[in-house]
Amino acid sequence: MCAWNNHYCWPGNCGSDGLTQDCTCAPGFNKESIFGASIDSGNTICQPTQKPSILTCNTVAVGPNGQKKRAMSSAASTACENLQDMYGNFHPSVMEFHMTSDLIIDVTSISKPAFIVESNFGISDSTVSLNRMTVNGMYFYRLHM
Repeated sequence: MCAWNNHYCWPGNCGSDGLTQDCTCAPGFNKESIFGASIDSGNTICQPTQKPSILTCNTVAVGPNGQKKRAMSSAASTACENLQDMYGNFHPSVMEFHMTSDLIIDVTSISKPAFIVESNFGISDSTVSLNRMTVNGMYFYRLHM
């Protein structure tokens, strides 16, 4: 139910029957169901459709003797899509990733129910995919971190 203590249909509106399954999310949000063994399982929540922008994506391979190879940008921007492949004559023992992101969600134009005192939106997790490729173009593995 869209009760006073449950924020499941925010930002959005519950249906006339008060059930979260009939929730209508505000523009810029998608309705998603919660699955699993948690107490919230079976409820519906509104999740932002906007993805965060990755502003910088500094990537460094560190070898066993401390040698470093940095992925360089092909443009003035350090965004991930501008990074070029890196080549080194050592087996990296550590990969370093330093990223900055930006996410702005504006809900000021959406009227809040009285039981919503405060809402916060932000980035809760991230995933990095790394492909290792030989000079002849063969992939060895894909690593997700």
